[in-house]
Amino acid sequence: MIDVIYNPVAGPTAAGRIERVRACLAAKAVDFRILRTKGIGDADMMAREAAASGAEAVVVVGGDGTIHEAANGLAGTGTPLLIVPGGTGNVFARELDLPGSVEGCLHLLSEGKTISVPLGMANDRYFVLLGSAGFDAEVVERMNHRQKNYLGIAAYVLVGIRHFFRPQPTMWLDFPGRERVEAQSVIVVRGKKYGGNVTIAPAGNIEGNTFQAVILTRMGKWSLAKFALDLLLERHTRSRHVAIRETTSIMVRSSIPSAAQVDGEYLGPLPVRFTMSDVSLRIFVPKEFPSV
Repeated sequence: MIDVIYNPVAGPTAAGRIERVRACLAAKAVDFRILRTKGIGDADMMAREAAASGAEAVVVVGGDGTIHEAANGLAGTGTPLLIVPGGTGNVFARELDLPGSVEGCLHLLSEGKTISVPLGMANDRYFVLLGSAGFDAEVVERMNHRQKNYLGIAAYVLVGIRHFFRPQPTMWLDFPGRERVEAQSVIVVRGKKYGGNVTIAPAGNIEGNTFQAVILTRMGKWSLAKFALDLLLERHTRSRHVAIRETTSIMVRSSIPSAAQVDGEYLGPLPVRFTMSDVSLRIFVPKEFPSV
């Protein structure tokens, strides 16, 4: 049995995608059932129940938030996850080099391979790809599904511009060995990608046991604006105000209230501790995906 977890509000193409999933799986003559989420936490619960009932695989049709929830439900179970992207950012799809079509993604059930991805933790929440604290996370906190569904990536830009003129916190990052760094923003990355198809951490390795902390060390609004522009142009690694540290743990505190996010979903207020866990998640990828 294959359980298909479907988020009906994950982007404007969600309804069409789930019908293509239904048709494709039916043509493959496999047993499956479609489970529709209705609110926050549903995908997590459905994935846990699927693993407990012995499902062969869990297929998620939705955006990064739905995938994040399902990953938490499947963490450490051995039940593999297949992603059919259908949201706004779809960072997972780009990080894993997934096919662009529904049929191509479902073809991985028989013609792909699974990789074991060690999971990060943010406080008590697992994450697969990334987390952040500061401006980036505060923008995520202020987003809602209606904005993302109608405006797509433009919603992040509009909310970001509006939030840009508010006071930005100074943060303190504590690394192993009692090292402390003062920063305006930090993005913790397990793989290489961020915000779509931007390569933020060239040395990132989603199958490795560390993460890359991309840190803006200079304060001020215009430093933040330049950091954002440099990220989009993938030239941030050449900036003397950006540091990239490979680590397994980082504690983040702030001078004024601020936020944290994981995999594009709001986590909660600071402080937050990002660590690597000893729990893994199996994920379907193309055979050509470069494994370590």
